[in-house]
Amino acid sequence: MGDFTKLSDLDLAALVASKICHDAIGPMTAVGFGLDVLDEEDDDKEQLESALSMIRNGVGTITSKLQFSRLAFGAAGSSGFEIDLQDAQAVARNYVESDNKHKVEWNCTIATLPKNHVKLLLNLVAISVGTVPLGGTITINIDGDKDHPSFAIKTSGSKARVPEGIVDLVNCCPAEEVDARSIQPYFAGRVAIETGASITIAMDGEDVLLSARFS
Repeated sequence: MGDFTKLSDLDLAALVASKICHDAIGPMTAVGFGLDVLDEEDDDKEQLESALSMIRNGVGTITSKLQFSRLAFGAAGSSGFEIDLQDAQAVARNYVESDNKHKVEWNCTIATLPKNHVKLLLNLVAISVGTVPLGGTITINIDGDKDHPSFAIKTSGSKARVPEGIVDLVNCCPAEEVDARSIQPYFAGRVAIETGASITIAMDGEDVLLSARFS
């Protein structure tokens, strides 16, 4: 494990912005391709339906990613200090299931949480998707109460694994320079520090378990 790395506020904001843009480029490109097909004025109904499907899917994916980023990175809910976890559930589910490879199971006994706690939860959800890249089930358990919550996210799927370097990143001690591809787990680590949480990510048999407990 390397030494603690604290990016400047400007560098942190720049890398988060780069990640959000990167996540949107793929589906936006699909929408553009679909529009190009429509512009060809081809009478092939099958091709037109394929183009419309591409546009619908692309717009849906962009929407789910931006709604997720608004809660996971942005100032959503800044007019209040807490976020309804039903809203967080909808955002997490749409984000995770937009690729049609992953499924969410959500178990929660708490109605609301402070917004930084929700930021941490959603960033852990995003990290969990990368532990089952071939697809699988992401089971999210939120227990305790508003003042003393705990998060446990179990991922089950083919070849589930803990990505290399992820533990160091969530501890804000990366072995290599943080970039737009690694900013999410690093950001999660920064939020964990802010909220007084400790994060663990480890194999649990053939599954991966991500957990957060607050001091």
